[in-house]
Amino acid sequence: MKYIIGSRGSRLALIQTKYVQEKLAKAYPEHSFEIEVIKTKGDKIQNKPLDKIGGKGLFVKEIEEKIISGEIHMGVHSMKDMPSTPAKGLVFTKSWKREDPRDVLILRTASNLSDLRKGAVIGTGSKRRAFQLLKQRPDLKIVNIRGNVDTRLRKMEEQELDGIILAAAGLKRLGMQDVITQYLEPEEMISAPAQGVLALEVREDQKELQQMLDVFSDEETMNEVCAERNFLEQMGGSCHTPAGARCQKTNDGYRLDAMFGNEDGNKQAYTKVYGTDPEALAKTAVKNIKKQLEGIVYLIGAGPGDPELITVKGKEILKKADCVIYDRLIPQELLDETKAGCECIYVGKENYHHTMKQEQINELLAEKALQYDIVVRLKGGDPFVFGRGGEEAIYLANQEIHCEVIPGISSCIAAAELAGIPVTHRGISKGFRVVTAHDRRNQLSDLNFASMAKSEETLVFLMGLTKLEEITTNLLKKGMNENTPVAVISNAASAKQKTCTATLNMIQEKADQEKLSSPAVIVVGDVVKLQKEIQKPEDTTWHLVTKVGDQPSKLAQLLKDHGYKIKEFQTGEISYKKNLISKEELAKVTYLIFTSRYGVHGFMKQMKAANLDLRNLYDKKIVVVGEKTKDVLMEYGIVADLMPKEAGEVHLCKLMKQEVNKDDVIWYCKGISGGEILKETLESVCQIKEKIMYENKKVIFDVHLQIKDIKSISFTCASSVRRFFDQIKKEEIKEWIENIPCISIGEKTTKQLKKVGVKHILEAKDTTYLSMFDKIKESML
Repeated sequence: MKYIIGSRGSRLALIQTKYVQEKLAKAYPEHSFEIEVIKTKGDKIQNKPLDKIGGKGLFVKEIEEKIISGEIHMGVHSMKDMPSTPAKGLVFTKSWKREDPRDVLILRTASNLSDLRKGAVIGTGSKRRAFQLLKQRPDLKIVNIRGNVDTRLRKMEEQELDGIILAAAGLKRLGMQDVITQYLEPEEMISAPAQGVLALEVREDQKELQQMLDVFSDEETMNEVCAERNFLEQMGGSCHTPAGARCQKTNDGYRLDAMFGNEDGNKQAYTKVYGTDPEALAKTAVKNIKKQLEGIVYLIGAGPGDPELITVKGKEILKKADCVIYDRLIPQELLDETKAGCECIYVGKENYHHTMKQEQINELLAEKALQYDIVVRLKGGDPFVFGRGGEEAIYLANQEIHCEVIPGISSCIAAAELAGIPVTHRGISKGFRVVTAHDRRNQLSDLNFASMAKSEETLVFLMGLTKLEEITTNLLKKGMNENTPVAVISNAASAKQKTCTATLNMIQEKADQEKLSSPAVIVVGDVVKLQKEIQKPEDTTWHLVTKVGDQPSKLAQLLKDHGYKIKEFQTGEISYKKNLISKEELAKVTYLIFTSRYGVHGFMKQMKAANLDLRNLYDKKIVVVGEKTKDVLMEYGIVADLMPKEAGEVHLCKLMKQEVNKDDVIWYCKGISGGEILKETLESVCQIKEKIMYENKKVIFDVHLQIKDIKSISFTCASSVRRFFDQIKKEEIKEWIENIPCISIGEKTTKQLKKVGVKHILEAKDTTYLSMFDKIKESML
């Protein structure tokens, strides 16, 4: 029979395949063995690191497809390039004796690693090699280099690299061991799992061919590969995470050296274990590595929807998190609390659509716990109340990963409370019963409706809006009074919260009329009657607050604190300029003028960049436009020398015109636009120079609100006025400017509102948030 062997077309791949071909041809002369060259994705893309184009499997997929289709009978690969398990329907045969598994250095001039010059440049396409090399020599510079052996050697000469790292096995198979400068032992470099071993891959049903290949198996190599590959599989290694494993025979059994790290290499762990059982060796090595690497996973309940209803402890941990894995109903405001660089991963679940299966989420938590110090699993409500947090905690415990639970406010009580319904009340309800309304198949849960119908407790159904009719029908069938009060609270603790109440026999019709949406909580019982005594009618209107920058607005917070429903719109973001100042230039300045907090922050950034501090300002007079800018200066320990009695550019001009003379040098620290009046007023009486510290860049946003739902819009700068009304549809702009009260912080903003055509403008008495708040209250009269 003619057997076709698939191989990549590189010189090394063909040498390896010809070696297999010759061994088989000699052992089985009754058969013929032919090589077919197959080009893989890894061969086609040579200008990118492996982890950027797919990693393991890059050099095998096309070959595997031909084996499965029957076009070829087997494939010859390097085992280190293979995923931990072969493709479905394929198997690896028993391992043949391995070639030298060590990594080696090829150096242009130096004789070994320690002799390399400081800052020497080494080429490799492997994170595993790079991180281990830097562990020994942090001064080295590592550059990415890919291609076959000849290509890498050529690149080393052309790019004048000091050296490259390659596998000894490939060089020896090519007969090029003479180019090796230094062999790296496991103490210096732990090689890739199964390096130097050939992977012979065939179809699972080709039993006869498997037996033919297994004749050449080597027990020692098989044990080594078993330990190394088991370690890799249990660690979940890929080309994105550097992993090394080298098993060697000893007098008493085997020794396994292993390493594992995260993607950027700032966390690495190493271990060395001894034993006789390869699988037990791998298991022990994994346990040791995980103990060194593992961070802590916090299962945090985010509360029922309002970002302010998370616990203090939960919010503090969230701010420290390196990675956050979050659910569908987590508000963006909580994600905004995370620090710069925090990896945020969405794993939300909706009806009929799961971003990830629960098993995958469990594995992701364990994977990230090895990559980061603090991992947060952020779940709506409470982690253990129908949140599957218990399953995640058990999985992490089995993986020996430390997990801590931070409880959250569950919607089972919060939704009712926020709608003005106490779930228990003396003389009415002695307790409450909480159930989920649907099972894992999205069918109505198998609930004891007979017990519920006769209960004197409040009944709370979670995730039950689509099952409302079935719930009410079953309760009525089991004898519950049709006049029992029922409330359905939709989108509890959010801006879209809406509640409808009716009797048991009418609630479905009422909910349909109100067009309620999920998520919703259903409350059944006489406590619903108390809502009229406790809760004022729900206010469904909004106060809009525009802002520059992504930080929460202080005005918005002030409104929230007084019970107003607000929605923030970011109209701009601040980009600080790199207009560096010098000590010599600053020494000539007599006055510094600041008219915004951004000007202050920008100036201080420039001071720091120029290696200057407050001592360089000892002889300058500091001028501010108003109280807010004055307060920001105080944060830096600077007290303003001058401030007009009334805030605003016009009053600042009058003050400065009386203060300065022609010899004074003024720096006006400002944004890229605005401030023309100040400059025009002062340039005839002194030397004024505009120092551009920042730019207020436009941010695109959507206004998905109807006019009837808006009470007021607040503006703290003229640019926000322009940008906000630019987002309103042309056919709606007239209705907006004629009907919505607009709150202005000062004269410039008011001028811009008039320019747009706004009819109802309320200007704050002074440029403070409290003064704006007073005007908002006035707009409601």
